[in-house]
Amino acid sequence: MSSDRRNKKLMKYVLGKEGTKKKKSKKRRRIERLIILVAAAIILGFAFVVFMFQTVKMVGPSMQGTIEDGETVVVSKIGKLLHGVKREDVVAVKKSSDKYYSIKRVVGVPGDKVKIDGGKLYINGSIYELKSGDIIVNPGTASSEIELQDNEYFLLGDNVNNSDDSRFSNMGIVQKNDITGIVVYRIKPWSKREKIK
Repeated sequence: MSSDRRNKKLMKYVLGKEGTKKKKSKKRRRIERLIILVAAAIILGFAFVVFMFQTVKMVGPSMQGTIEDGETVVVSKIGKLLHGVKREDVVAVKKSSDKYYSIKRVVGVPGDKVKIDGGKLYINGSIYELKSGDIIVNPGTASSEIELQDNEYFLLGDNVNNSDDSRFSNMGIVQKNDITGIVVYRIKPWSKREKIK
């Protein structure tokens, strides 16, 4: 066999191997990109739940009329960070000792003086109208005036006479760091999807 023919065969063989290497290299890059994309999606999903939003299921009748037992709502953590917690916000609370989230309405904010007298809620000496319009049967600890300090909030359930809230020792005055976020939207049941007010 002539050396030219051998050289041509050798060149064909070498070039063929490089072509296979290029194909393998392209395939490997695609797989690496896919792995990076999946990892990024997992990290973003985790960050979304930890820092921005999460879903919470309502347990019990304390918010009846606004949120029913068993309904699922979206809680905005970022809303709490950006806008703070305000009076009238519906919030999700979970203290370290709690097994599940409590959902209640903020009626007292830092600096407020809260009292329940004669079935009425007073904030800073003025009658505060409850969303339900109910007369409060049990004032609990709010039968005496409570002055809220920095980062302290007084919460009531909208179904005020069937709610374990800031009037009672199970919940008591709520610290800002125990408020997970602001309830913004009902997502289940699908037929009742709407913004929470």
